[in-house]
Amino acid sequence: MQTPTATLSCRCGACRIALVDPRPRARSECYCHDCRQRGLIAAGRDPANALPAAVRRFERGIDLYYFANALVVDDDACALLAFSKLRADANNTTAMAACCGTLMCGVHPAYLGHSISVNADSCRLQGVPPLANQVVLFGCDIPAAAWQARCARADVPMIYSVAAEAGAPAMVALLTALTTPVDAALLRAPRVTTFEALATAAGVRLDDSCFEESRAMAASGD
Repeated sequence: MQTPTATLSCRCGACRIALVDPRPRARSECYCHDCRQRGLIAAGRDPANALPAAVRRFERGIDLYYFANALVVDDDACALLAFSKLRADANNTTAMAACCGTLMCGVHPAYLGHSISVNADSCRLQGVPPLANQVVLFGCDIPAAAWQARCARADVPMIYSVAAEAGAPAMVALLTALTTPVDAALLRAPRVTTFEALATAAGVRLDDSCFEESRAMAASGD
């Protein structure tokens, strides 16, 4: 295996995760309350992590890239990764850089262990080929005040309810990309690990801070 050249980096540069496969599997725009809550938690660690103005105003959702779950993380970066869930029954597990609060990457059971998600509004992507946004997720969490303006943007399909629209073509395409198994040869290469292995070694804590604030922003539209 060649040394990976694509990386996820925190804002201060102290924590880096190398992507064994630099090609994005998919890209989405997410309006869900939980993505917004995680963004507010990160902003509480460092003001540089503040949600972009367009996200705060619900003009767009959080920018998410997805990659194969095959990573190379050195000891220094491992020591900086803190893993958390918003609630005990939450689906997403997130890795944050303890140094500056950057949201590095996360997983969801729907990925079947084959992919990670990366909040590109927080984490810095380097050496990653460009990919256009393919789907808007959780339109149900867009406040009424912003709904008409957002719907005027018909550039990509919108999924109003992920649960109710699992069979929609855009959702099928997204889940197909995210559940494609990682090349077994990549996972057998030296130093390669997965998000789940890192989280198991470090432990996962619960952090439901900013819950009320994130929901209040949705209610007010700002």
